[in-house]
Amino acid sequence: MVFEVLGWVGAVVVLAGYALFSLGKLPNGPVYQLANLVGSVCISINVASHGALPSTIVNALWAIIAAIVLVRMARRPRRTARAVASTSGVPLAVAAEPTMQPTTQPVPLMDSVPVITAALAVVTLAAMEHAQHTQQASETHAPRPQTEAVA
Repeated sequence: MVFEVLGWVGAVVVLAGYALFSLGKLPNGPVYQLANLVGSVCISINVASHGALPSTIVNALWAIIAAIVLVRMARRPRRTARAVASTSGVPLAVAAEPTMQPTTQPVPLMDSVPVITAALAVVTLAAMEHAQHTQQASETHAPRPQTEAVA
């Protein structure tokens, strides 16, 4: 029962975050990435409890990516503030104040999305092939029913 609730909560959180992001209501920021992290962890737990290896792997990797992006987002303001303060001579406290000017920095991981997608596809296909091989091996080694000889 708990695993089923986690699966539904995860699905709602991921889909709500994606919908809000896609409709322009939520930026690619900590809230969106946290929704990805929490939702994908919940879904991973659910699908793992059902033995769905490909979905478990995809959602676990989804969670890892979200965690990496959250860590990078948390570190970025400090690095940017230090860089501005060291190059401009402005005190760190003043340089760390947020500005309303748009940034031209790329969204984290956006340059590597095709690589991540390809890696997820390869991992998913490998897991599916492994599951198929395991199933074939179990069918090959299964005892065959004995037929009685008719006299």
